[in-house]
Amino acid sequence: MTWITRSCFKTRSLLRFRVCLSAATVPSVQSSTKKQCFHSSAPKWKNPKNLARDTRVAGRKRFYKVVDVKPISPPWEEIEYGSEEGVTAPTVDNPISAGVDGTDSATNVSLEKPTKATMQKYLSPSSSKSENWYGVCLDGRLMKTPLGSTLAVPSLSLALAIASEWDAQHESIKPAQMPLMTLTCTALDQFATPAVREHTIDDLLRYLRNDTTCYWADATEDRLLHRRQSKSWDNLHKWVECKESGLGSKPAVAIGAGEGLIMSRMRKTKAYAGLPHEEELIDNARIFLQGCDAWTLVAMQSITMEAKSFLIGLAAVKGSKTIDGPVKNPFSRDTKKAVIASRVEEEFQIENWGLVEGGHDYDRLNCSIQIHSSLS
Repeated sequence: MTWITRSCFKTRSLLRFRVCLSAATVPSVQSSTKKQCFHSSAPKWKNPKNLARDTRVAGRKRFYKVVDVKPISPPWEEIEYGSEEGVTAPTVDNPISAGVDGTDSATNVSLEKPTKATMQKYLSPSSSKSENWYGVCLDGRLMKTPLGSTLAVPSLSLALAIASEWDAQHESIKPAQMPLMTLTCTALDQFATPAVREHTIDDLLRYLRNDTTCYWADATEDRLLHRRQSKSWDNLHKWVECKESGLGSKPAVAIGAGEGLIMSRMRKTKAYAGLPHEEELIDNARIFLQGCDAWTLVAMQSITMEAKSFLIGLAAVKGSKTIDGPVKNPFSRDTKKAVIASRVEEEFQIENWGLVEGGHDYDRLNCSIQIHSSLS
């Protein structure tokens, strides 16, 4: 855990304990369709012979010309590709392989490939009845994930967006410009493995115990910031308290830096450091996460890490899929509000002390891209 201090150029104004993790970000993409095969041509190459072989690292030159999207079987089944039976589908290894190619370039990455049974259990989308799956092809060859599974997604729009990300790589491959590809590979390779899922759930619950939206400024010390927080987070907490749509319990809130420090301390009566939320809230949060498919869990992780708030992630994910209950979801069908809620304190500091070019502006962009990509 890291101590976040108050500073004019820092992103948080209250003293608190926080789990600090990183997340990749990049620009959104679009794509075009053509009958059942969706493709786009690459620019002309100056010397295509030199692109035949390359190392499996980010930054390698573009080695393909055409990007396609084609219907295929789910990743836990034998690949059905083409009209002839018994024909092995041509594939291409994923050049984005941080941490799974024998290097130490990634942390907390499982090298264990999910089994077919766990893939079918966790990759089947819980919110969709469609049985159609789509793969992304480079020069007619199906893409694989870093761990070697077939890159298959249960949504045509998602497949087209991933294909567009690959087609947008002009001279060299830049994984940081492919957020949907990153999230998809994480879902397929990591979140279909039970051990990884449990570790991720525990991490997300630590965010809940130190949720950004539960640390408020003292109105007697900073009434303007307190007013901003109330405007963005009051409705969120009311929704979380709703049993039908939220977690059925009101989250604990610390007012002011001193109270936040005292409430977050570990005690004999509390086995963890963080706010003393009711057990019902923690239990319901765990039950929700355990019931998530891989696609929902990867979205929860991405948004929670970016916003430093489990509650914002929960409302954003549910708001994009479910109908409002008795209490309206503050982010229902409006991802922009989730972005605003996650940046209350940083935007307040920018208004007071000014924007640092190359810092705050990139933070704004990255936050928006990461949250919108997670809900695509």
